[in-house]
Amino acid sequence: MSDSNVPVFELGDPLSTLGNNTLTGVFVPGNKIALSAYRHVKHNSRDEPTETAGEAPVLIYMSQESTLFDEPVLRSVLAEANATFGTLQLLGLDASREKYLNISRAYRSIVRACLEKLHLAKISPEVQTDEPRLQRFTDAIIVFYASECLWHLFEILYLQNNQMVVRQLLEWVRFHSPQTEDRATDLVLMEEEASETDDYWNTLRSLILLGQVDFVRAMLSQTRKAGQPPYKAADLILKSMPVYQEGYALQKFHSQWEYWHVDTQRKIKANVFATEPELEQILLLVAGDNKEWDAWIMKSQDWYEYLPGYLLFTKPTCKPYELRIAASNWLDRWALLCPDKELNNMNRMVTQLMGHDIKLFIFEAQKLNDTHWFSTHLIDLMYHSGQLKSYFDQHNIDLPALRHSVIYEYGSYLMGSHNLWHLGIDYLDCCKQEGKATIELLLPRIPIRSERQATKLISLARQRGLVCVEEEICKVLAKRSYDNERYSNALEWAIRSKDVRLVTAVADHILKHCSETGKVLCADTLDYIGGRMFASPRLVFLTKYHEFYQFYHNRDFLVACELLVNLLESKITPNYFWPSLIMDALPLLESRDPKIFAKETVTILHHIETALVPIIEQDRDKHGNDHSAALFKDYRAENIADIMTFMRLACARNLARALIFENTMK
Repeated sequence: MSDSNVPVFELGDPLSTLGNNTLTGVFVPGNKIALSAYRHVKHNSRDEPTETAGEAPVLIYMSQESTLFDEPVLRSVLAEANATFGTLQLLGLDASREKYLNISRAYRSIVRACLEKLHLAKISPEVQTDEPRLQRFTDAIIVFYASECLWHLFEILYLQNNQMVVRQLLEWVRFHSPQTEDRATDLVLMEEEASETDDYWNTLRSLILLGQVDFVRAMLSQTRKAGQPPYKAADLILKSMPVYQEGYALQKFHSQWEYWHVDTQRKIKANVFATEPELEQILLLVAGDNKEWDAWIMKSQDWYEYLPGYLLFTKPTCKPYELRIAASNWLDRWALLCPDKELNNMNRMVTQLMGHDIKLFIFEAQKLNDTHWFSTHLIDLMYHSGQLKSYFDQHNIDLPALRHSVIYEYGSYLMGSHNLWHLGIDYLDCCKQEGKATIELLLPRIPIRSERQATKLISLARQRGLVCVEEEICKVLAKRSYDNERYSNALEWAIRSKDVRLVTAVADHILKHCSETGKVLCADTLDYIGGRMFASPRLVFLTKYHEFYQFYHNRDFLVACELLVNLLESKITPNYFWPSLIMDALPLLESRDPKIFAKETVTILHHIETALVPIIEQDRDKHGNDHSAALFKDYRAENIADIMTFMRLACARNLARALIFENTMK
């Protein structure tokens, strides 16, 4: 966790280094920067093309900061934390302390499980051979180790409501300094042979420094000298050491502990352990001898490493408000003994927690390279638990506004990611109108990989009343299906988009294909389109024409004729489809048994002369004779003039038959 780790990138763009050119950048949605070559123009610059104009291409580079969550193994942290975050929102502000404590432990268990996965992944062969990926895993372990360590300390000091904190701090240090305990476990398994190893006494001293008294007794009991008086006396001292229990009379405990402490010092001064100098050093640490402790403080890596152990042997009933003074004194002592060591970011944050400087702690927490995962969830827990309300009120900090800000930023980051957008919505939902507006802005920009994902996006938009987003997604899918020649899908999505122009464009393509080939595309969709056909007048025409087509092929000619005449009179027939519609009437007009009666025949003839002929003449005036056939083309006739001749003759013959039939038959 170094403060000097600043990401650096390099561009190999020759245009940006040519002449007076430089580089410019513009922020674009998705936490990206668009970089390109640029030449600054002043008020006295000459207005003329540059020397590379039209020759060198202008390249645009999309720069985006890489994050820890680019690794798939880390995405489980986000998903599980998202579920816990949702549970906390359901609890609200009036839940019991125990429930908030369970939420805090759930967050910590997520991080611990993640650390285990990271350690296993880091030692895998594919990661070991990939240097950049190995570094990412190392950085992730450092960040999440710090997150869990700091969260655990916050939980002890501000959520558990402990009267005494020494025992809890010992557990905290024990988890975050596991190397000593792991080595001690190995030595215990070696039994009597353990005392012959080189690091036996160093391990015992380290255990005492960490306050692990039971481990020390177990190791001393296995040595070959365990039956000698110094070892028996040492075991008796460690065994009789008073341990405070909740509810025990504090004054009585102080009396017992003071008696035990004085008795231990008396035995050391009486040279009870003089024959065993290594054992005597351990008892000096137990008695709180400053000289002995100073020697080990100089060897510690972090200033707080041995603080809980020291409190156990010198002030075992330390209260949370007393910890501030004890930690400050210990830090001064560590700084005096270790002047060459500097506090890193995590050490400072531990100092701030123990010193009750939450404001500065939150500021430092946002510097962790975890895209604000830690600060967002911890501030949200502070807000719901209400444990620090008095602190924020005293320091004039608007905690609800701070929570809103960090959740909004974190949710926006997730929404800008192609793989994490579905998690970001839950966070933005907590931001009321601002969050809803952001969802409306970012949801349509999510790359749609499948129709299943699109359905999920539409469902999310519909749940939030974002009609515009739903329609925009449908437009994208309609155009994509159209480009892939999936016209049934294109028509369905176009109708759902409620875009009249888009629906008309798809229907036009189907009608033109029908006029050129005689086949109706996506007939199954048109069969069940129902009332949705009113999305566009062109779709109404297409649907009704398809019905005519079906009746005609089923030889239900009377109904087909009625539909055909209605289409001619509807005034929604597209100009390019008139020849096809007129040609569809030709077989019905040529039938020996009249299918179209006299009145309808006159209507057809009327539309030929008043609708089709003016369109043909207008097109001929505009494009000439050569374009007439190309514009009005049907697969059943090569020239529009032939269609006109056939139709006039057919109308005349059918009109004669129909008049005879209508006037002779009842």
